Amino acid sequence: MTFILLSLFCFIISSAVHELGHILSGLMQRFKFYWLVVGPFGLKRDENDKIVFYFEKDVSLWGGLGAVIPTDDNVDNYKKFGRILLGGPMASIIFGVICLPIGLIENNTFLILLGVMPISMGIVSLMPLRNGAFYTDGGRWLRMHKTEKTKAVEVAIWNLTQNAIIQGNYANVNFDEIKILINDEDIRTKYLGHYYAYCFYKDNENRLNSEKEKAELERMKGKVPKQMVSMFSVDN
Repeated sequence: MTFILLSLFCFIISSAVHELGHILSGLMQRFKFYWLVVGPFGLKRDENDKIVFYFEKDVSLWGGLGAVIPTDDNVDNYKKFGRILLGGPMASIIFGVICLPIGLIENNTFLILLGVMPISMGIVSLMPLRNGAFYTDGGRWLRMHKTEKTKAVEVAIWNLTQNAIIQGNYANVNFDEIKILINDEDIRTKYLGHYYAYCFYKDNENRLNSEKEKAELERMKGKVPKQMVSMFSVDN
């Protein structure tokens, strides 16, 4: 039981280091802190631009989440985002490489776990895998540099997210970028595209088309991970 609790504590610390790596990378490039979730604990910038502490109810986010946002709609932000993606894995690996040798020398289980877990986390997050709605950090970075098609999808996701956060709604996002997601062959990317389309029409008070997109999301929700449905929910 003690080992389980110790492992859980080390996992929380490892997740925090990973997400803080993303956040610190963003702050170094003059992005602004937006969101941090580690286990059930969260920090988030509210509508009044204040950072508030809260308890995260969505269990699917307990594995860790770190997000920064740009302060302006600059074309260079996309390149900076690529560096931010790698900030988490690099922080994990560096932290683990520091802790593991000390733990082995001191025969300290706590430090050994704090070495093994972050290194493992960093390596896995660099692998081109998909986690729910999005690819891993390494997967997204590779897609940004793989083909024009995968780059177009990642650019569209980045631009849509960035514009919505900066403007506070989806009314003025580029609908051509939404079409890129809808026309992709991957069902999860399509679902994300229809979600953005729903938000676009809703914020432009186009009830007819927003209801059509809502119906499409309802039809598709059984084909995508439950985490996506929870994360990209629509009004009832």
